[in-house]
Amino acid sequence: MDGRKKKFIKELLEKPRLRRESGLYVVDGPKMCAEIPEELIEEIYVSETFLSQETDEALSRLIRGRGSQIVSEKEMKQLSDTVTPQGIMALCRQKRPRGLKEIIEGLKGKDRPGLLLGLECLQDPGNMGTILRSAEAAGADGIICDRGCADVYAPKVVRSTMGAIFRLPVLSVDDLKPACRSLKEDGFEVLAAHLHAEREYDKADLCLPSLILIGNESRGLTEELSSEATSLIKIPMLGKTESLNAAVAASVLLFEAARQRREANGSRK
Repeated sequence: MDGRKKKFIKELLEKPRLRRESGLYVVDGPKMCAEIPEELIEEIYVSETFLSQETDEALSRLIRGRGSQIVSEKEMKQLSDTVTPQGIMALCRQKRPRGLKEIIEGLKGKDRPGLLLGLECLQDPGNMGTILRSAEAAGADGIICDRGCADVYAPKVVRSTMGAIFRLPVLSVDDLKPACRSLKEDGFEVLAAHLHAEREYDKADLCLPSLILIGNESRGLTEELSSEATSLIKIPMLGKTESLNAAVAASVLLFEAARQRREANGSRK
């Protein structure tokens, strides 16, 4: 492999700025690579051993159809950021929405109200990946992250999304407050998960078009952003626990929205 390309891939794994500027990121491992939409694949790299042993027909067609580059086991180890490389990695184009309007346009024509998640200064990559998986599983339509959030295209986040990164729109904005105001103008409820809220989360009407706000792991939401909410909600807890992990809290709220919408949909049939 060309030395400049090798350096570029290594830096892409390490530098968020390069990922932003290039619009590319790295996907590692057969399960994740098999889920990449073909139009997002820039290049595929496979080790000689992986190519000789691969038996999955769909993955084999993908590899051969994209004119993959074959690299040695040594080169694959040099490229991968994992201790034990799995023999295949892809250079992938990011699928970022161009703006909030694109997400809102994508909601038109759907037979259910929009469900979005807003993340403020969420910094743990594992939390970010878990939230993307939960959001997709609960039927969310997209995620909006402010500039203080972990990069969704960082290797650890990408791995922990288990493919949700390819399917769920993730919009990065400098500040969530203008997004909240714009969505309220479009008829969205803005619900902030807040420890001092009086309203319990299952009492909120999540069948309405909704943006759910989740804050930083240790500090929660800022008061400035909370003030943009149409309602503050909390998850009641027993025992001495004061708060939940951010990813757990997001998942609870998202699946409550999914439950309410499922029941409302059933009552209309």
